[in-house]
Amino acid sequence: MLRFAPRYGIISPCLSRQVQARHLRAVNDNGARSLCHDEALDTALRLFAAHGFSAAARARDAAVIAERSGEPGRVEFWVEVCATLDRRMARDFLKRKRS
Repeated sequence: MLRFAPRYGIISPCLSRQVQARHLRAVNDNGARSLCHDEALDTALRLFAAHGFSAAARARDAAVIAERSGEPGRVEFWVEVCATLDRRMARDFLKRKRS
């Protein structure tokens, strides 16, 4: 753990400045997202935690299984999860599907 300790007797500028209202929100926040995108992102992160770099291939395999089962909604979901992890793999899957 890192701790900030300014030199004795000096008040650091970062401690003396007041926090401005515009900086209360993180810069990288993307604002409101659709529920489907949040679910896909959550699933992608869980897959990556469980399977590491092969997570995109697992998502593609799940899309193939959903395609064979005749579930177009699930295919779109798993392709979105795959695209979150690896856009090229998802694009190749969609090209193969159209052919």
